[in-house]
Parts: sequence; structure tokens; C-alpha cells
Amino acid sequence: MQTGDKKIIIRPGNQSLVDSLREFWDYRDLLYILAAREVSVRYKQTVIGVVWVVLQPLMTTLIFTVVFGRFAKIPSDGIPYAIFSYSALVLWSLFSQGMERAANSIIADGNLITKVYFPRLVIPFAAVGSAWIDFAVSLFILLPLTYIYGLRPTGSLLLIPLVMIVVMISAGGVGTLLAGLNVRYRDFRYIIPFFLQIWLYASPIVYPVSIVPESLRLLYYLNPMAGLIEAFRFAVSGQGSFSGMGLGISAVTSVIIFPIGLTVFRQVERSFADFI
Repeated sequence: MQTGDKKIIIRPGNQSLVDSLREFWDYRDLLYILAAREVSVRYKQTVIGVVWVVLQPLMTTLIFTVVFGRFAKIPSDGIPYAIFSYSALVLWSLFSQGMERAANSIIADGNLITKVYFPRLVIPFAAVGSAWIDFAVSLFILLPLTYIYGLRPTGSLLLIPLVMIVVMISAGGVGTLLAGLNVRYRDFRYIIPFFLQIWLYASPIVYPVSIVPESLRLLYYLNPMAGLIEAFRFAVSGQGSFSGMGLGISAVTSVIIFPIGLTVFRQVERSFADFI
């Protein structure tokens, strides 16, 4: 930009990660507004609205129970297979939907980005936050189901908030990483669903961690959803195997992924306006 005899060059800022997070916190009201808008738009003009949130995992649970529980007779660590698979799917939906919405959020809100300034991190995190409404509805159905099947979780329920927080960190880290790459390389919009499908079967949703050989357990728990699903399943049922070490490894992996995702996102966001 040139004014008179002076030339003014505008370059992207070079904030540290801490400064970016501080600025993000200053705009937290916008985060709530965008998350509420995401939920409103998603269920606007639908016939049964939020009931879809319950129907999808329930129908998938029915298929898994028949195919893997009845026909394949995959063990479920003493938990009724319907609860075994449904509890895993509820948590998996929280992670996968939050991550996928975050990954596509920058492109979806491209017009907003090019018109007004605000921390771009707000957009993917609002997308992750919108998935918590779906999770709360599914959890409201899951807990009564455990009692119908004769399960009586007690103190194990205290694990649920911890697992939820770590899942949020994991989905936020992977989601922001993919959001940045998705803007630069549009191939990612086609890769992400395939990636999630592989990740689903690489996680203990239709099978328990106990069938994984002991020699491979540490490697297996590097999948952040492995220890989290196992812990969540134990939390809502009070039964089955539960490894504190597995939860710890998965939590540490999630915490490591988070700053990596934010760093990649911040590097790419400088050129968002050029690619959107």
C-alpha cells in the first residue's frame, strides 16, 4: 500500500503460540456464538432434528451387535455387546464429528475470514464445540440403557469428564491440523472420511483391547482413542478391562498432538485469504 511518498508493507504477524492462545481467549464470546450457530444450522429445517443424533449410533450398534456380537462372536469383556459397542460409538462420534467439522470449517466459513479480523483458531474450535451437544444427547440415552442391561456403574462415572476433556484436546489438535492443510491442499476433503474409516477400525469399538497381543499394547495405545474408549466404556458400565497406563499414554499422545496441530494451523493461516 502506498500513501504519498511512503510505501507501507503489511505482513502477517508473528505471534508466539502463547500469544495466539491468549488472543483466542479474548475472543471466547465469538467462540460460543459460532458454536451455537453451527448447531442451529445443522438441525434447521430437519424433520426429526436432534433425534438423528440418537438414531445413527443406535442403528450402527444394532448392525455391530448382530454382525460382530452374534455372528463373529467377538468377546466384549463381560459387557453386553450392545452397551459395549454403543458406548464406544458415542465417544467415537464426539471425536470424529468434532474433528471432521473442524477440518472443513475454514473452507465453510471462507467468506467470514476474508471480511473481518478475528483469531482464526476460533472457527475450528467452535466446530469441535458444536459436537458436544450431540454427545450430551447420546450420553443421556446411554446411561439409562446401562441400567436396563443390569449394569450399575458407581464411582467409575467420575472418569467421564476426564475422558471428555482429553477427547476435546485430541479432536481439536487433529482438527486444526487438518483444517490448515485442507485449505492449502483440497485433496484432504476426500481423504478425511477415508482416514476416519480406517481410524474407526483401528480403535477398540467392535473389539476389546484385551484381544490385542501384550507385546503390541504400548504401540496400540499411541492411538489416542484406544485408551479413551476403553476408559469411557468402563466409566459408563463399571465393568470390563481398564488400563490406567493405556489412558495415560493416550492422554499424553493427545496433549502432544494438540500443539502440533495449532503450530501447523498458525503457519498456514497466514495465506488463508490467498487460497480460499
